[in-house]
Amino acid sequence: TDGATAVLLVSEEVARQFTDDPIYIIGSGQASDGALHSRPSLTSIGAAKEAGQMAYAMAGIKPQDVKIAEVHDCFTIAEVIASEDLGFFEAGKGHEAVEEGLTTRFGPQPINTSGGLKAKGHPVGASGAGQVVEVFKQMRGLAGERQVDRDVDLALTHNVGGTGQTAVVHIYERK
Repeated sequence: TDGATAVLLVSEEVARQFTDDPIYIIGSGQASDGALHSRPSLTSIGAAKEAGQMAYAMAGIKPQDVKIAEVHDCFTIAEVIASEDLGFFEAGKGHEAVEEGLTTRFGPQPINTSGGLKAKGHPVGASGAGQVVEVFKQMRGLAGERQVDRDVDLALTHNVGGTGQTAVVHIYERK
C-alpha cells in the first residue's frame, strides 16, 4: 500500500502559539487479546472493547456522546464489529444501523466520513494518523464535502493491529 500522513502532537502551551482553538486528546486506551483461533467469538474484538472502555472512562464520557468516529475497517465487516464493540450499537445490530443510514455523515452516528481505510488504500502504518487527520478536519469544519452537519466537539479514533491482538482508542475534544 502507498500513503503517508503527518500529525503534530504538542503540548497545550506550544499549540496555543499557533491557534486559539486546539484539539485535545482527553481519553486514550490500549488493550491486547490472544490469537484469533482462541477467542470466544469471531464477531467481536475484545481488545477493542477494552480499549474503548478505558478511553471513555478517562474522558468521562459515554459512547453516545461521541459526535463522529473513524474506525479500523480493514474489511467491510470490521466497521460493523467496531461500531458494536465501541458501544455505538448493541451487539448484532451494527449491520442494521448501516442499512438504515445511521452511520452516514447525515445519520445520528457518523462513522468513517473519510470513506474508511479501504477508500484510502489502507496505507498500513499511516492508517491511524489518517484517521486523526479526518477527525481534526471534521472538528475544525474543514472536511469539505465530507463535513457532517453538526458541531463536532467530541470525536473518536479506533485502530487495530494484527487480527485484533491489539487495539487503541483515542477521544478528542474541541473546547
